[in-house]
Amino acid sequence: MDEDAATSSDRSHAAPPDVECAVCVGVKRRAQQACLECVASYCETHLDLHNTLHAWKRHKLVEPGCLQERICPEHDKPLQVFCRTDQLCVCHLCLAIKHKGHEVVAIKKEVAEKNIKLVKMYQQASERIQRREKEEEDLNEAVVVFKASAEEAMERSEGAFAELMLSMEGRRRAVTELIRAKEEAVVKEARELVERARQEIDDLKRRAADLERLQTLSHTNDDICFLTKAHAVSQPAKGLQIPALLTQPNSSFRLVTAAVSGLAQKVDFICQQRFIKISKTVKDAGIVSSPLPTTWEEFLRHASKLTIDPNTVHDKLHLSKAMELTAVHEQEPYPSHTARFVRRQQALCREVLCGAPCYWEVECGAGGSWLCVAVSYKGIPRNGRMAPLFGRCPRSWALRKRGTVYEFWHDNKSTVITSSFRCSRVGVYLDHRAGVLAFYNVTANMSLIHKVRTRFTEPVYAGFGLAGIGAKIKLCL
Repeated sequence: MDEDAATSSDRSHAAPPDVECAVCVGVKRRAQQACLECVASYCETHLDLHNTLHAWKRHKLVEPGCLQERICPEHDKPLQVFCRTDQLCVCHLCLAIKHKGHEVVAIKKEVAEKNIKLVKMYQQASERIQRREKEEEDLNEAVVVFKASAEEAMERSEGAFAELMLSMEGRRRAVTELIRAKEEAVVKEARELVERARQEIDDLKRRAADLERLQTLSHTNDDICFLTKAHAVSQPAKGLQIPALLTQPNSSFRLVTAAVSGLAQKVDFICQQRFIKISKTVKDAGIVSSPLPTTWEEFLRHASKLTIDPNTVHDKLHLSKAMELTAVHEQEPYPSHTARFVRRQQALCREVLCGAPCYWEVECGAGGSWLCVAVSYKGIPRNGRMAPLFGRCPRSWALRKRGTVYEFWHDNKSTVITSSFRCSRVGVYLDHRAGVLAFYNVTANMSLIHKVRTRFTEPVYAGFGLAGIGAKIKLCL
């Protein structure tokens, strides 16, 4: 035997960690494949013989290393069924004993469904990575802008305080310390969020790689290995909850600057009043806003008492003393007023909404065609052909309710909210400074209907719109 033949022969012999051929006598050769029906592994020669003998039976062949994993350890039968109740692959004999009455499906079907879920999870992971990378970028940018704003505020404060009397020196130091302390605290918080976001991105990338490998594995015949590994990564990853960023972090200290400039022009008593305002403004400055409330009790902490301004109410809307608006057929005898909505059946509240978060609720009647709950700038047109519905212009944001169909409108663009839930009371949460507007179904345990991140450039007012005789809406808080 020449050297090449000897080498070839040696390679065909089984050696650890190879699987031996079950048929070979004497020196065992390395198994090439295993038969699930025969529960045996075969070398190349005996595999050809096996295939010839069982050609008409179409036995299923697999890699020899996974044979034992595909055989039921109790009944020595192929694993052909997946028990969803116990999340195990079992044989048909198991169904009549330990898994009787359980929810079972064919392994191929379970693999296909699992693969669909994994594809969706991979897509979600990829989308989350993109969101986190964008949030990381926004956080870093916000830190730079916030630091620049803080530096600018301190420089202007120094210039204004330099003109004051010596008795103001103590207050100057206090303002500087407040700004510096707030800057350090907020920047530290933001950097911690950046680091946590980076860690989550790394984890998600690793998870996405695992999911991608599983997708590749799902296209092989190694179903048992696939299901075993798929179960290990099937649990959803916990995402980092990053609070909403301020839409204009560079403006955080503008009120501080204005207040400090005023100190130089006033007497010591006025300076003391301004100093209190400075302290509060610095305390409110930041990059990220507080997390949104989650329970009804938490929302009520931000409850705002609103009243509908009768001078804005359209004459086809009846306003009761209980702050209830109803669409009517006959015109109401309201006096003429420049603030009144003439073209659209709409109304605004009196109260200015800006600064601290606020919350209010409205009871929605079942009559009419539709109604909407909105926030709007004061300057929205109210007369003439160009006067828009709430949400149909850049100056307003509106949730329109038509039975169980909901739409969110802004800048004449709509977002259809697919849902079948019924809602008789809508809660509205507004964080003007952070640019957060959210609508909740109060009657369904504060479930979120729709949330939007935007940028408010001026104060807003709560507004309402009704269409169809009998449409009704009522302020509840």
